[in-house]
Amino acid sequence: MTGSPTAMAREIAEIPAVAARQVSLGLADYRAIGARLRRLAPAVIVTCARGSSDNASVYLKYLVETRIGIPVAAIGPSVASVYDARLSLDRAVCVTISQSGGSPDLVSLQDHARAGGAAALALLNTPDSPVGSAADEVVPVMAGPETAVAATKSLVASLVAIAGIVAGWTEDDDLARGLEALPESLAASLACRWEHALPAVADANSLYVIGRGPGYAIAREAALKLKETCRLHAEAYSAAEVRHGPIAIARSRPRDRFVALMFHARDASRASLEQACAAMRGIGAPVFVADSEGRGESALPESALPVAAAAHPLLDPICQITSFYRFVEALSAELGEDPDRPEHLRKVTETL
Repeated sequence: MTGSPTAMAREIAEIPAVAARQVSLGLADYRAIGARLRRLAPAVIVTCARGSSDNASVYLKYLVETRIGIPVAAIGPSVASVYDARLSLDRAVCVTISQSGGSPDLVSLQDHARAGGAAALALLNTPDSPVGSAADEVVPVMAGPETAVAATKSLVASLVAIAGIVAGWTEDDDLARGLEALPESLAASLACRWEHALPAVADANSLYVIGRGPGYAIAREAALKLKETCRLHAEAYSAAEVRHGPIAIARSRPRDRFVALMFHARDASRASLEQACAAMRGIGAPVFVADSEGRGESALPESALPVAAAAHPLLDPICQITSFYRFVEALSAELGEDPDRPEHLRKVTETL
């Protein structure tokens, strides 16, 4: 590729520095917010987000539900902004996640949640925003200005802030130390090369992106980026859900041009991910696997997508999505698309 790098490429390259800034300037605050949530002892967490930020909320969901045992549920913003529904949220915390904090539907849902008794916590890249002004507490994610339409560094920064909050809530010093080492892991993630997957993915008519647990959050994010920067049809599934029907269209006939991308994990979900991978390959579907362990079904050299291992398994998805971002930006160029200005999209989308 010749010429100046895209804004998306420049912002992806900033990811390790963003994480370093968060560790230096924000980790203690993130952990303190987690400690306050522990003392508050909410009965439920509800999330308020759109787009990439909604994918970050899935990461929050799995970390809180598996590590703390409190249910986390997404509320559709239209419940407030369109239907003006009255919400009953005593002993709840509403977590709004947004890059801009400017969409009216997010503001409306946060207001309705507070009116229903919830405390409002906002994770924002733009703290001085309508969402930030109306929140009880703002968590700056410190990604810095992001000009490319496709969010990258702000998504990663949201995941880092979430992990920091959970580290404080659970008093998990190992997770906190993993976050302190994360900038180095993210720099290694940017050095991972996935170019061998470009021809197959560029030629695909349809893709599945598969993860499980915290990795399902980045599977959703990867599918979104394939759509918005490459105009490729991509759908995200958990390794379990894909076998409850969707696997039926994962065929290997040339006219189908189907490809699957999988994000493996170093946790209890690994066996189900390997089973889904084997099932896909068993019917002849091409599968590319991002796996920091590089063993089992993911060890085939022609389909392995190298990724750096984080210092804590819960942080692996952050490394994996960083490597994917570099790949999808290159894929967009390969397809003749402009990842900075995708058709029909704007950086700040304001919906009701």
